[in-house]
Amino acid sequence: MKVLHLGKLCPPKEGGIEIFSYDLLEYLNKKGIRADLLCFGDETAKKEYRSFEYFESKMNIKLNSAPLSLDFIKTFKQIEKNYDITHVHSPNPLAEILSLFASKKVIIHWHSDIVRQKISYMFYKPIQQLVLKKAERIICTSPQYLESSNQIKGFKEKAVVIPLGLNPDRLKSDKEDKKWLEIRDKLKNKKVVLSVGRLVYYKGFEYLIESAKYLNDNTIVLIVGAGPLYEDLINLIKKLALEEKVYLIGKVENIQTFIKKCDVFCLPSVERSEAFGLVLVEALFYGKPLVTTEVYGSGMSYVNKNNITGLVVPPKNPKALADAINKILMDKDLYQKFSKNALERFKEFEISSVGDKILALYEEVLIWS
Repeated sequence: MKVLHLGKLCPPKEGGIEIFSYDLLEYLNKKGIRADLLCFGDETAKKEYRSFEYFESKMNIKLNSAPLSLDFIKTFKQIEKNYDITHVHSPNPLAEILSLFASKKVIIHWHSDIVRQKISYMFYKPIQQLVLKKAERIICTSPQYLESSNQIKGFKEKAVVIPLGLNPDRLKSDKEDKKWLEIRDKLKNKKVVLSVGRLVYYKGFEYLIESAKYLNDNTIVLIVGAGPLYEDLINLIKKLALEEKVYLIGKVENIQTFIKKCDVFCLPSVERSEAFGLVLVEALFYGKPLVTTEVYGSGMSYVNKNNITGLVVPPKNPKALADAINKILMDKDLYQKFSKNALERFKEFEISSVGDKILALYEEVLIWS
């Protein structure tokens, strides 16, 4: 079996979709499936990364966050017929359009709706619907997202829920991050609440920062990540006089260090642009209790089971975030319960479990469609 994945970023660049897809491609190849990746990068070349091959295509421009590349089109035309299945990681308009011309079976991996580009989506929607009509199957990452998505609501009979997954071997790391070594003296044995992500509007970091006003004095908040809201969040911390309680760490080399060392992991997102929250799975791997928000349609509440692996609170509510964090940290029995359940819950998201489900879907598509 040969499968061509169409993605966005090329290795070693990593976003949530990329981290998952790299682990998946590596797993499929180890299982004897020829799974390659066509993606956008800085040059056009065939390369190898972690047991799989990928075709890097030089990106020409980005249009409303969508990468465009002539070489991506040329390479697809040259290699597509060598594969049995074209597996498209959406949203990715150019890849989706090309899938309309695929000579073999097409599977759409629905990571997220097109959310912010409302005007351009009005023009793109007819093409998107043709893509979904052609697809043999649509993989959705959580039941919540499948039920809430207006963009795939006409194709639910084709949809199957398979969550994102991670390779536990890759998550094991003994190397301590440099920035952790720099900040650990400031922690003074306090409890650490960690949050990770790009500093963008839908992550809701401003509400986590404000929640620090209500956290116990022995608790601090670390936010790891970079993005356009960095200065705004720094100013908010100063305005609320929380410089000794909230720290923006920026980008780090080894996020596993921070997750391993924290006491509670919090994702305070406020919009369904947070379609899944893959970093929550990393926190489960380390047995960390979770605090997340109940955002309609987001898969966060699929990963974090309320009162099982952590607590789920209303979005945009600093006091509710703080109350949940304080409750977990003050109740040792509750903490141990959530931690134990987190370790058990991770098993559903192991790349071997997720990869086998996708492999079974490939076989079904090739045999019965």
